[in-house]
Amino acid sequence: MDRLKPATVADAREFFASELKLALNNHGVSARPSSFNYLVSLLVSNISSDQFFKVSNDGQYEDTLLFDLYVEYTQSSVERQRSLLQRIGDLCLVISGYFGESLQSKLVDVDYYFGMGGTAYQTLSQLETNVVSKKVFEELSGKFQPYSNVLGELGERSGIQSNKDI
Repeated sequence: MDRLKPATVADAREFFASELKLALNNHGVSARPSSFNYLVSLLVSNISSDQFFKVSNDGQYEDTLLFDLYVEYTQSSVERQRSLLQRIGDLCLVISGYFGESLQSKLVDVDYYFGMGGTAYQTLSQLETNVVSKKVFEELSGKFQPYSNVLGELGERSGIQSNKDI
């Protein structure tokens, strides 16, 4: 499928909303409006490599290791834990969705990302005090694998199949 890609970041939100709606329909997966908006924002924010990868002091991109995020989570205040859980869930969703096929030959496979990401969102929903955010993270947790599959379709259509494509 040859689709137009956003020319500017300003076009990205509309582009991803349209693509996400189509992919959700193709997979028969529903999303509350607040969860749909969260997923669109997640996709838009990950357009830039700076948002997806950790940037070292010398400006080089580094992989963000889930283990490092988890260790930091265990040693942080509750407020910082929320931020880290969200980052873990978001990374797991993007990685398992866009790069799921590339994980097949890895020591840590896609099921690890499903478990880690779904658990991060579930724990975050339990810590969350905002009712709307709580529902978003509950839905992301409960539908983690279907949402990952939806992002996988977006990745296939966009040609993004590994982190080198970002």
